Amino acid sequence: MNLEAERRRDELLELLWRLNEFYTLDLPALRQHDTDNRYEQYLREFAQNGMIRIKGEQIELTPKGMSRAEGLVRRHRLAERLLVDVLGKNPAETEESACEFEHLLAPDLVEAICTLLGHPKTCPHGIVIPPGACCKEARTTVHSMVIPLSELRQHEQTSIAFLNTLDIKQMNRLMAMGLVPGVQLNLLQRYPALVVQLADQTQLAFEESVGQIIHVWQRPSTKADTH
Repeated sequence: MNLEAERRRDELLELLWRLNEFYTLDLPALRQHDTDNRYEQYLREFAQNGMIRIKGEQIELTPKGMSRAEGLVRRHRLAERLLVDVLGKNPAETEESACEFEHLLAPDLVEAICTLLGHPKTCPHGIVIPPGACCKEARTTVHSMVIPLSELRQHEQTSIAFLNTLDIKQMNRLMAMGLVPGVQLNLLQRYPALVVQLADQTQLAFEESVGQIIHVWQRPSTKADTH
C-alpha cells in the first residue's frame, strides 16, 4: 500500500468534511481551498468506491464517506486536545503534530484518550469534536485525569483543563471571569453553590451546572485521602 497516497486520501476526506461543516461542499469550494490542486485526482476514485457522489458541481459524502471522514476528524481534534491539555502545547502549534497523531491512533486508543480527557466536546480551537461510542455510553473504564469541577473534592487545589461547552457566549462569559485553561483555583465550597478562589485571590460563586462545564485536572488519590 502507498502510505503517502493513503494519507492524501484521508486529507481529502477531512477537507470535504470541513467544507461540508463550514462552507459549501462543491467543486468550486474544493478548488478554492485546494490551491495546489492535490486532491481532484482522487475524486473519481472516491466516487467509484462509494465515498462520495458528484452531481454537476455538487459533492455529497455518502454514509460510507461520512463515517470514514468523521473518524478522521474525531482523531485529529482529540489529538489536538491531547497535545494542548496533557502536553501543554500552544493550540496554534498543534496542527502538524495532530496530523501525525491521527494516523497513528488505533480506534480503541482513540476511545481511551477521549475517556481520559473527560469526553471533551470541542477541540482547543472551539470546533466540535464528533462524539464516539464512549461519549454516548459515558464510558469511564479508563480513569480520567480530567473531571468536572463539580466532582472535585472540597479544598482541593487544581487548574482548569478546558471549558466543555458548545455555547460560545457562555464560554466567553466564563473566560471573562478569569476561568480560562491553565488558571489555578481552589474549591472552597460545594453547597449550596460552588465557590472557588483563583490564584489572584478572586472568589467566584456559581451553580453546579456551571461546575459541569469547567473541567479541571484531578490529583491522583492517595491512601491519605481515604482517612
